Amino acid sequence: MKPAPPPAGSGHGQLVQVLRRLLRPLAEKEPHFYRVVFACFVIASTLWMLRSLSKSYVAPLDYPVSWHYNAQRYHPARALPPAVAVEVRGNGWRLLSRALGMHLPPAEVRLRLPGTPPFRSPLRPPLRRALGTVRLMSLPADSASYYLVPGGDSTSSKHVE
Repeated sequence: MKPAPPPAGSGHGQLVQVLRRLLRPLAEKEPHFYRVVFACFVIASTLWMLRSLSKSYVAPLDYPVSWHYNAQRYHPARALPPAVAVEVRGNGWRLLSRALGMHLPPAEVRLRLPGTPPFRSPLRPPLRRALGTVRLMSLPADSASYYLVPGGDSTSSKHVE
């Protein structure tokens, strides 16, 4: 024998009854009570956030880069981005300050002379120095292709050495 299906709409009615029963003690309180409850929620959320920010995290970050090369004699083989997407690990406070753009000195990258394509990325050492206590985890896969070719760059106002 199968149980009879519940009448239509009874699930909603039961939910409303349970909510009313749970919220009834709050409805009869004075305004001062709500201020205390709100203050407790603010304090609890602040403590939760402070505790979370003291842990170590891995996060993506767009880090600014300052490219250095002789723009009168050479130009980049491809366009140089003003920022590079990297993945970093660090304390929550330090990552938050970097994500908000605070304490972000640009990484000073010197590009190699023409005819000497790099065997590894020219970004890693300058980014490690610029990041400080935040640890560099990974770079973009194509970061080893930043190099110069002969010819002046008349449209660019890059850093001239």
